[in-house]
Amino acid sequence: MFRYVVPLDDHAHTFELTSDPVHVAAGDDATYAVEFWAEHDPDAPTVTRVFRVFGTGQPLPEQARWVGTCDRTPLGLVWHLYEWSP
Repeated sequence: MFRYVVPLDDHAHTFELTSDPVHVAAGDDATYAVEFWAEHDPDAPTVTRVFRVFGTGQPLPEQARWVGTCDRTPLGLVWHLYEWSP
């Protein structure tokens, strides 16, 4: 199982994965990031995948596909992780 970090910066971030994300959580409020976990198989081919974090009510690209939602952070914010091909 590998952990990946997607910053809360309104930009897409690319990762090389061997499986789908299985869990999404908010990073601590000092890092301003969403984390996700995915199983990693060193013998499997990797697939380039693109993720971005959106806040509640923020407009989404048409091709965005929801991956997961974080629990409310101590600051009261909720973040949503989406995957898409920009």
